[in-house]
Amino acid sequence: MGEIKASKDSKVENVFERIHQNYRYLNQMMVEEIDIASEHGTISGNYREEMWVKFFRSIIPLKYSLAQGVIIIDSNNNRSREVDIAVYDEQYTPYVFQYNTLKFIPIEAVVVAIECKSSNWEYEKIIEWTESIKNLHPRTTGIARMVQGYVTGITNKTQQRTRPIFILASNFQRQQQTSVHQVAEKLKGAFDFILLKRVEPGSKGIVREFDLLVEHENEKLGWWGDQLNQGVQNYGNMNVIPSNWKDEDKQEFKQQVDSGQYSELKFSEDAMSLENTLSDLKIPGNPLLTLNFQLNQLLMLLNNPMLFPHFAYAKAFRELTAIGDDNIEEDAN
Repeated sequence: MGEIKASKDSKVENVFERIHQNYRYLNQMMVEEIDIASEHGTISGNYREEMWVKFFRSIIPLKYSLAQGVIIIDSNNNRSREVDIAVYDEQYTPYVFQYNTLKFIPIEAVVVAIECKSSNWEYEKIIEWTESIKNLHPRTTGIARMVQGYVTGITNKTQQRTRPIFILASNFQRQQQTSVHQVAEKLKGAFDFILLKRVEPGSKGIVREFDLLVEHENEKLGWWGDQLNQGVQNYGNMNVIPSNWKDEDKQEFKQQVDSGQYSELKFSEDAMSLENTLSDLKIPGNPLLTLNFQLNQLLMLLNNPMLFPHFAYAKAFRELTAIGDDNIEEDAN
């Protein structure tokens, strides 16, 4: 019998199938790991966090750092509640202040805030946790040298303030679809991504895996851009045509779009703006692979890095030392 050689397409298909199955296997193994530890009473909050740190480190670009046990601060001396895992830009934001094992990270550096919970949690406290971060105020007074000259975040529209992406990762178990809707409704507006443990009968027995909830999955990427980059409002419009394109360039591009050359993208009728949503990145039956695509797409929409407001934080410390000097003088008198 002659040797059957696999075509290039079949090899690619096999690779994609292996990656797909690996993510499904990883999902089940993570649930099993938590279940075993819980049964033996050895699990702790730190253990859960370490497991999630390992996972998120595997899917988030290395340009970002991950830290556990973080307090996020702003230059107005406001602080968040403790954040289990923070994803932040350490390359462009050198100020990560550490006190023993606790890290204080400026809000301007944080791109993702992750809350890791067990099966027992209170909705009000979780919402208060997100609000403690949302109430922080990034400053747009950073100064930098760019191609067009010296700029600040105030005058440079491309370097406005951002907000972190919020993720809840919990081994809270749901067995019915109605319970997932209840969780989503009670946490409405609090998180961008929610991971919950799902348990249901399958063809090979009981299936235990993390499921993914994305409240605004059907919103266009332009809407997400407005939400994450709060200093600039494009009202959901994601215009991808450069302003200096001539009419013939636009017409040629529209012909390419109409021919299906970029079939994975959804364009408006005039081919001027993109209309894709996060749901277009959803991989059926594979929540963790879906999260990989969706989270990294949002990270690419974030206008990072912000121009770090060195003067704002220095001013906060200068005011603090001035108060300290006044107190010393009073004590001396």
